[in-house]
Amino acid sequence: MLFFTKLASRRVKLPPACALLLGIAACGFAPRAQADPPGPFAWGETTPVADAGWGRMISLHGARWLCVNNLYPAPHAILQIEISTNNARTWTPIATVAEPGRDLDNGDLILLPDNTLRLTCRSVVGEHDQQPGAVHSYHLPVYQSRNGGKTWTFLSQTDTSEPPSFMPGQPSVGLWEPFLFLLANGKLACAYANEKHAVGQPSYSQIVAQRVSGDGGRTWGRELTVAAQSGGGGQRPGMPVVARMIDGRYICVYEVVGVGDADVYYKTSPDGVTWPPGIGTAIPGQHAGPWVTSLRSGRLVVTSCENQISYSDDLGATWQIASPPPFPLGHALSWPAIYQTGPDEIAVMTTWHGVNLRRGRVLPVPRVDTKSLKASRK
Repeated sequence: MLFFTKLASRRVKLPPACALLLGIAACGFAPRAQADPPGPFAWGETTPVADAGWGRMISLHGARWLCVNNLYPAPHAILQIEISTNNARTWTPIATVAEPGRDLDNGDLILLPDNTLRLTCRSVVGEHDQQPGAVHSYHLPVYQSRNGGKTWTFLSQTDTSEPPSFMPGQPSVGLWEPFLFLLANGKLACAYANEKHAVGQPSYSQIVAQRVSGDGGRTWGRELTVAAQSGGGGQRPGMPVVARMIDGRYICVYEVVGVGDADVYYKTSPDGVTWPPGIGTAIPGQHAGPWVTSLRSGRLVVTSCENQISYSDDLGATWQIASPPPFPLGHALSWPAIYQTGPDEIAVMTTWHGVNLRRGRVLPVPRVDTKSLKASRK
């Protein structure tokens, strides 16, 4: 089951969108038991984004949002870029990005301070070809756009892996699931899942790695470690997402295949670059493909393929489960993400019969008291 979870995280071919999640109750999904009292989110409308897979979006300015998702035309998967000018309520495709002979997936977007855009993804050849002599290739390309996402040009590779021709029994040395984020000093960082150390001593089946660029993604620095099993071994931290918290520190969430049901763990960093060693701390009740967002109030919200939301009002010291969930799917490989779309509104993007977005009203919450939290850590 864990092996299937990891394979599915790399690429999911989805059926055409035929029944959007506005009708989730009619589709036979069993609702979860509600907490007492319910909250702290009141869920509203669900809107379609794309007949596609793996949705991720980024706020531009005002009501403008950009989304990257996946299309799967034969013979190779490509990225699709869509734009919304009404705060993510309707979407229009404006571009595609493809690489001849390679499969693209796990797209991610970021807007830089100079208003140019960066797009990353994983780009692979022969991922599932296990025949002796098969060619495998793994890239994490970075593209840039200077016209709001209408056109994209190749900029750099965050990392690459070009292993020898495949032979049965050799470990995978792939690169997966890149995530872009900005550091406080304006530098661009990329966290990603990295199997290249599977052939090292000690051997790590997979780690969460990171590289930093001081020139907007044109060149990248040395590899840093965000999360890894102490001393090496079969645990597989991956699918990282990073957010900057209200006190200026950073939080990274990731799955750990090989622990429970791809249990979700997290770490914090003072600067987004220096991370404590080891595997981190578990977030109860979350499994596979996590996402974290820091709301303007300071509240942290986390989701995962468990399709429920955990929230923390003390910067990760404790977590509570929100009820009801935005999409009552139970554990399903839906790769959700959370965004703040208004002063008291969040939206959860999920991939289930296409990419869909459900909005929720944030019920009133006191702003996180960072002074008290800092005092309590002394």
